[in-house]
Amino acid sequence: MSMEYSEDKWNETVLRVSKHFKVTAEFDFMLFVIGIQDLGKGFTQYSRDEKWDLINLGKCRLLTRLGYLKEVGRDNEDWPEFEEVKKVKSLSPTFQKRLLKQAMIEYFDEVLEPLKE
Repeated sequence: MSMEYSEDKWNETVLRVSKHFKVTAEFDFMLFVIGIQDLGKGFTQYSRDEKWDLINLGKCRLLTRLGYLKEVGRDNEDWPEFEEVKKVKSLSPTFQKRLLKQAMIEYFDEVLEPLKE
């Protein structure tokens, strides 16, 4: 990763995402947005199961950026399929969440405009 995780930077990113989408953003919502972007079908009505699948897709996309997974193709519904490159399950939940937060900071730094003062 290019930068060290910072709680201040995380809070700023949550604020930027909240303002951009006009919601109170939180961890799972941000993964959901990344999943929607990755799938490329846009905001539409999703079932509860599809929402969890999109959250998981967001997590997989970030873990791919971090080198823990790699995309190996698409399934028959055109969803990406991933393969583990480095052990994800061996990471503590706390460390995994911190890694994902840092990856989200970097992701949203690339795709969202900075906050206007």
